[in-house]
Amino acid sequence: MSRIAYVDHSYHSKTLSTLFIPEILRERGHSVDFFWDESWKGDPAVPFCIVQDYDVVIMFQCRCESNETYFKKLHPNVIHIPMLDSFGIHYGPLDHLGWYFEYFQGCKILSFSTAIHAIATSFGIRSFFAQYYQPPFECIIEKKVKNGFFWIRHENHVSWPIIRTLLGDTKLDSLHLHIATDPGSPEPSLPTEVDIQKYNIITTNWFNEKKDFLKVLNNANIFFAPRYEEGIGQSFLEAMARGQCVVAPNFGTMNEYIIHGINGLLYDPKNPLPINLSSYIDIGNVAYHSVKIGYDRWIEAQNDLVDFILTPSDKLYIDLYQHDFNNRYQKKILNTNGLERDFKVRIKKIMLIRKTERFWKPVWFLIKKIHKIFSKDKN
Repeated sequence: MSRIAYVDHSYHSKTLSTLFIPEILRERGHSVDFFWDESWKGDPAVPFCIVQDYDVVIMFQCRCESNETYFKKLHPNVIHIPMLDSFGIHYGPLDHLGWYFEYFQGCKILSFSTAIHAIATSFGIRSFFAQYYQPPFECIIEKKVKNGFFWIRHENHVSWPIIRTLLGDTKLDSLHLHIATDPGSPEPSLPTEVDIQKYNIITTNWFNEKKDFLKVLNNANIFFAPRYEEGIGQSFLEAMARGQCVVAPNFGTMNEYIIHGINGLLYDPKNPLPINLSSYIDIGNVAYHSVKIGYDRWIEAQNDLVDFILTPSDKLYIDLYQHDFNNRYQKKILNTNGLERDFKVRIKKIMLIRKTERFWKPVWFLIKKIHKIFSKDKN
């Protein structure tokens, strides 16, 4: 049996949303040790030297610290699991991701998004795509009442004014707003007294016990996804598994699971318009059955997923693209447009601190865009 080092974003130590991979490996007799990465807070990343003696090294939404550019040169079996929401794709094509994936050339990528799978493959990296599903609830109760649920998490993502626009003149029996914003979010826009009366709004800020929170969730049959993008999307996948009608931005990964008007509703958050909720019960039922089918596929894929994790990287590159690790052009990617790498890394560390992430990302991309324009003019 294999010894596996699982280096993961430390925020997941609270949410426990990524434990399904270690659980799959442990069920098959492999040992998994956790290493929590705190670099997103500005702390040092997990040093690669402390995981290099394991049979497999998995890095989930993070990268170990090393003086060597390529992890391929350090270990025969490194897997990286990037999350789609890390790249800010909804801001538009303002960044080239070559520098990010360059570190994992010759390694392996585990993709829980078709977009990530396509990007990794385009850079010549072996990628395994698996679409994750939660198990469907054993019993769902069809509710004729029209109850909505929305968790206000970040004002710069899906805010109350967006939800109000989507609802338009739709009459709801109740709308539960859970107002508990993520760290770094600006003060949220809240419903007016007119809104509260119009949509029968109930608000909460805290639940003493998880069962009370779940009771509120289970009472809803319309679920408004709280974020522009998701890495996997545990919250809306759980809503679909309950048989709820999910209303979500038309970005990944929501639009990889939802077919608009069939098993959910998608909208443009940059130009929201009133949506038709008249078929919410039918849409929720189809969502539930799509989860049942998807969950069966996920179970079937697990053996192949484990084989991919345990197989040394070299065996997956036989007769396929081989990266030139001494290529000067590739090294230049890591020094984008002449910017000093150490300076760029310091700025990125500031940008990726969760408290300032949503402020710095668009600013950072704008700075890069302006820099490219001036660089072209000089040439």
